[in-house]
Amino acid sequence: MTKLHLNDSADYSCEVSTLLDHVTAKGSITVLVPPHSPRSLSVSGVGASRVILRWVAGPSHNSPITEFIVEAEEKLHTGEGKAIWKKWERVSGSHTQTQLTLRPFCTYRFRIVAVNEIGESRPSEPTEDHVTPPAVPDKNPTDVRSDSRDSGTLSITWTKVEKRFHNGDSFHYRVFWREAEGAGTETNWKHEDVSSPPFLVVNTSTYKRFEIKVQALNSIGKGPEPETRIGYSAEEKPEDSPTEVSTVVKNCTVAVRWRPPKRVRGLLKGFKIYFRSLGPRSSESQRSSGKHHHVVRREKPERGNHKDKKSWELEVEGADTSKEVDGLRWYWRYELSVTAFNSKGEGPPSPPHHFQTPEGVPGPPAALWFKSPTDTTLVLHWSPPLDANGVLVGYMVQYKEESQDSPMRMQMIHDPSVNHIRLKDLNPSSYYRFKVIAQTVIGAGEPIKARLATLLEGVPPSNVTVDPSNTSFNLSWTPGERNRNHGFHIYYMKKNGAASIQWEESEMVNSTQGFYSLTGLQPGTQYHLKIMKGNDTQWEDVLWTIGPVPSEMPGGVAWLTGLISAIVLLVLILLIFCLVKRRKGGKYAGTPKYSSVLRRSRFRVLTVEVFTTVKVKEEKEVDYEARPMKDETFGEYRWVIAFDGDEKRSDSQPSICDDSKLGSVDSLAEYGDSVDIQFNEDGSFIGQYSGRAAPPHGFKGSDPTSPVDAAPPLPIVPSMSSILNRPS
Repeated sequence: MTKLHLNDSADYSCEVSTLLDHVTAKGSITVLVPPHSPRSLSVSGVGASRVILRWVAGPSHNSPITEFIVEAEEKLHTGEGKAIWKKWERVSGSHTQTQLTLRPFCTYRFRIVAVNEIGESRPSEPTEDHVTPPAVPDKNPTDVRSDSRDSGTLSITWTKVEKRFHNGDSFHYRVFWREAEGAGTETNWKHEDVSSPPFLVVNTSTYKRFEIKVQALNSIGKGPEPETRIGYSAEEKPEDSPTEVSTVVKNCTVAVRWRPPKRVRGLLKGFKIYFRSLGPRSSESQRSSGKHHHVVRREKPERGNHKDKKSWELEVEGADTSKEVDGLRWYWRYELSVTAFNSKGEGPPSPPHHFQTPEGVPGPPAALWFKSPTDTTLVLHWSPPLDANGVLVGYMVQYKEESQDSPMRMQMIHDPSVNHIRLKDLNPSSYYRFKVIAQTVIGAGEPIKARLATLLEGVPPSNVTVDPSNTSFNLSWTPGERNRNHGFHIYYMKKNGAASIQWEESEMVNSTQGFYSLTGLQPGTQYHLKIMKGNDTQWEDVLWTIGPVPSEMPGGVAWLTGLISAIVLLVLILLIFCLVKRRKGGKYAGTPKYSSVLRRSRFRVLTVEVFTTVKVKEEKEVDYEARPMKDETFGEYRWVIAFDGDEKRSDSQPSICDDSKLGSVDSLAEYGDSVDIQFNEDGSFIGQYSGRAAPPHGFKGSDPTSPVDAAPPLPIVPSMSSILNRPS
């Protein structure tokens, strides 16, 4: 059921009837809605900050009221801030009054909301304003501390009290301070009243310890007694350096210890250790000492982060006075110093302290290479280690044939200046595994390894690839992996039909270089090439060089330049000829300015409309016969030509181009030489041309004074066909 109302609650009956019988059922409907708003609110005072709020509950609307919500609107007497309704307290549904604790120096209004199982009622009408009297502050500021930055000052700061806790007018703070050393009685306190933080005390000692506290006050009186805190005046950089710096070296690790400075002049935040690398130790100092500092033998030298650095620094936070540093180089000299720092910066460094790391095992030799003068001999070469880590005393060379049953062979070299060894009686058909190890008095270092074999006798290449060009052959081949270098010549001969030409040879070529360019050949020529080994031919081939390019033709650039110049000259002559021909046929002496020429042809209709404007000067007579034609003399021309659809042009009939030569001398000859031209007073053309030929069809009279019957004459307009067919 929807759209129910509260007054729909009642007893109902439902009856169902048929022709034979009827049935009736009865029931009741109860509509539940939120309760009605409470009414008759009243406020009565119990004390300065306590009131009793009473009210009368409204109808519950068939669902019991479970609780009341007290809402309050709080406004400060200063008028600052926006007053909003807040839920202040919840009261059981069986009570109709409650006691409220309020803030001093505020204005309140209250309202009540009833609640049942269905929901909340609308808020009641609010009460009248209730004003609480002022009182002394009931709380002091929090987070009282020192935040001193400038030298010779003590800066005291805190978190301000919210305005709703000021409890009266003229709210402010009272700051107390005194030196912590020798503070015995309360009379030593100094104080100052301020309106807001921070408060600055000047002319203090550097990083002096103070007792500080801050109290809240207003026009009524003081707040509670504040708690005492410890603060410090501004810091300065440490005045002294750490003392009694010492080191203990173990392999490539050093443990550094020191004592803190006496005058830090601030809060000690930590220490910094500055290292500087001074280079390797001398062999004399190592041998004269006669001992090693905590040496631990190891297979490989330790590699760390500081091995290749010239200088670096490490930071130790807090009050720790020791630090262990690893990653140093073997057999090396170092220098360090220690500083203390606070928030203002670092103090002076301690005097330089020197230490050195002991000798260790060397690193591997830097490089390894070999030579093989014979099939059974190999000369092994190496470079000294980059990291000797001490004084080298010699090298150990180990080598073993790759077969499983062969033993490991070893050669000792006790002179560290020797960096090669000759090994004989090796198997030319097998590879060997080699190791070269450097040694100091501490032991053997890391080896450098290689897989090598002796070299066999070298031979000239037999598989040669040739890349021809215009004047050269580029020969390439793959040298044998185990073949020694072999010098040879490349023989070549130019083939000229059946004629025999003497063989030529190149310079000495090394078989290990893998490439050679045979130059000085002729373009487009066939050559016979071969490589010999003694009296035997190792390789041969017959090849052609690439033919000449235009830059290599007889005459070269001069020939090409002459050809281009001749072509340009011919083009210029042709252009000049065409220009002269056109200028020669462009003027017709004695040709009338205007002509009315219409030939009889096989055309049924030929209509020509000419609109022209003739410029006439009134000041003097113009000779129109001698005046040349200009484009501005003529206006618009429209040619409308209609052909007879039944007639077709035969090969004997003249073309349009032939009939359109109106501007030529030949076409004017049959019409006469004389032309009569007449104009009206306004300069418009009214006459026509006269001649021996019959007038064209469409002219009704020849009287120049008859403007009705006279048709305007046609101007002579040279057509494109007349220009193209004009005789030279």
